Amino acid sequence: MTQQRTPVTVIILSYNEEINLPHALRSVLGWADQVFVVDSYSIDGTVEIARSLGATVVQHAWENWAAQRNWALATLPIRHDWVLFLDADERLTVELQEEITRTLRGLREEVSGFYIDRRMIFVGRWLKYGGYNPTWVLRLVRRDRVRVHHAGDREYFELAGKARYLRRHMLHLDQKDLGFWIDKHNRISNLAAGELLKGTDTQGGLLNQSRPGTAILERRRAVWLRRNVLAAVPSLLAPCIEFAYRYFFRLGFLDGRPGLIYCVLHAFWYPFLVKVKVEEMRRAGQQR
Repeated sequence: MTQQRTPVTVIILSYNEEINLPHALRSVLGWADQVFVVDSYSIDGTVEIARSLGATVVQHAWENWAAQRNWALATLPIRHDWVLFLDADERLTVELQEEITRTLRGLREEVSGFYIDRRMIFVGRWLKYGGYNPTWVLRLVRRDRVRVHHAGDREYFELAGKARYLRRHMLHLDQKDLGFWIDKHNRISNLAAGELLKGTDTQGGLLNQSRPGTAILERRRAVWLRRNVLAAVPSLLAPCIEFAYRYFFRLGFLDGRPGLIYCVLHAFWYPFLVKVKVEEMRRAGQQR
C-alpha cells in the first residue's frame, strides 16, 4: 500500500547546487506531495539531477532571495495551502517530517506559519554554542499569508496571523568546501554594504512595513538591533564585540576547532568585510 503523502508544497531555490541538492531532495521527495526546484539557470548538473530524482524544475532569472521566493509563491501551480521553503544545503529529518504531518492535521485556521530550528553543521560538527543553537527560521507558511522582504544579504519573512514553533529540527549541512563559503560571503558582503550605505538595510524600512498586531516580522528584535545599534559602531570595534560575544560569552569555544573557525569567519571576518566595503563605497561616491 502506497503511503499517503503530506499535503505540503516544498520549494527549493538553486544555482549550481549539484553537490547539495540531492540530499535536500531526498529528504522531502516521497514525503511531500509536491516539490519544486526554482533554478536560476545553473551551468552544472543541478537541473538534470533534480529532474532525475523526481522534482519539478522551473527556471527563473535570479534577482535576490526574497524576489525568488515571492515569485515562486505568485507563479508556481501550487496545490496546497502550506508551503515549506528549503534551501539546497538544508535537509529535513524524519522526525521533523512526522511532526509536520501530525501538526497540520486539524490545525486551527488562525495559525499561519511555523518556526523550525535549523541546526548548523560546520566542518562536520553541530555547533551547539556561540548563539547558533537554536536558530529559528520561519519556513513553513500558508502561501497566501506571507511575503518576503529583501534586505541586502538577508531576507525576512512577514506573516499575517499567528506563528508556532515545531519541536523537531532541520539540518543546515553544506557539502561544499570552505573556499566556497568564503567566496560566497565575499560576494554577498557587497549586497550588505550597499544596503547599509543607502540606509535601507533591514533595518531601514522593514520595522515600519510590518503591521504590529496583524503581522509578524521574522527576527524583529535582530532587525532593530542591526538598525539602531550595530550600524553605528566603528568598523573594527563592531566585529570584535560580536566575536567576543559569540566565542566567549555564548561559549562558542566549547565547539572546539569548528567553533573557533566559524566564529572568526562569521562573527568577525564577515562583519569587518562589510564595514570596510561600506567605507570604500562611500569614498568612491565622494570622489565621483
